[in-house]
Amino acid sequence: MTTLPVLQRWRWRGLRPALVGLGLVLLTGAVLARDAAAEALAGRHQALQAALAASPLGLPLLVQSHDERGQVQGEVHALLSQPFADLLARLQQPRAWCDVVLLHLNVKGCLHESAAVGEQLTLYSGRKAYERMSDASPLRLRWTLVAARADHLQVELTAAHGPMGTSGYRITLAALPVVQGSYVHFRYAYRSSALSRLAVGTYLATLGRDKVGFTVLGTGSDGQPLYVGGQRGIVERNALRYFLAVQAELEVERRGATPEQHFEQSLARWFELTERWPRQLHEMDRDEYLATKRRERAEQLRQQQVLDRASGPP
Repeated sequence: MTTLPVLQRWRWRGLRPALVGLGLVLLTGAVLARDAAAEALAGRHQALQAALAASPLGLPLLVQSHDERGQVQGEVHALLSQPFADLLARLQQPRAWCDVVLLHLNVKGCLHESAAVGEQLTLYSGRKAYERMSDASPLRLRWTLVAARADHLQVELTAAHGPMGTSGYRITLAALPVVQGSYVHFRYAYRSSALSRLAVGTYLATLGRDKVGFTVLGTGSDGQPLYVGGQRGIVERNALRYFLAVQAELEVERRGATPEQHFEQSLARWFELTERWPRQLHEMDRDEYLATKRRERAEQLRQQQVLDRASGPP
């Protein structure tokens, strides 16, 4: 009668070292992956130092894009004067991202919730004018803190599916401390669909026919630069708008300010930053932008309170 329990204990004693060893291997692999990501980011910064110093945008800032077989990607590489410790403290909190992305004029609201599968953010996107969240297009993203160390921050937001049949959303912010303050790599990528390409084509043929991005493709007969347009132009503008929201959030002083004061200062700073490139980013005047965002933030706060009461404290 005692043979089976004894055998089970013997097997457990034999398996325990193997399981411990497997755990160590998995842990070591995760650490090595994080270190490799930090090293790759440092290598990218090193390779781009000259280009950042000579950026035609007038700041240590580069904007790039790709559109290959429906895989659309916009990237921003930048140096910020803000200390890395400030960036790390602020951006490793998922709910803080809702405050950041709302500055983007096409984001109508953002809600955060903690679910069994992890932290979730739902972004509601729409037209530039005021729009209720219920009338906007939702995108439910999983928020993941990949790395949060004294020398490396990486945050990823991912979604398998999005509006109009789009898919494969991946929004990534990676940063590390440098002499100037912080080096930041921001990436915004997704896979388009036949329906989304049709909608984009209609937009580019009408309201967006004069819109361009930041990549210079050549020089026109008048000697002026020819900028990329189409889907690449759209993704470049969106990537930079999101990055400038991060920059505005970090530049505004938080000490002694109420959340409302901080939001107002962030709004004003975001608008000021985008107006550096009116050809690409200007969409409305300052007063209209501020009034629109105040209404949208008020609705976001109401909806977040409802969600929090239903699910418990964040």
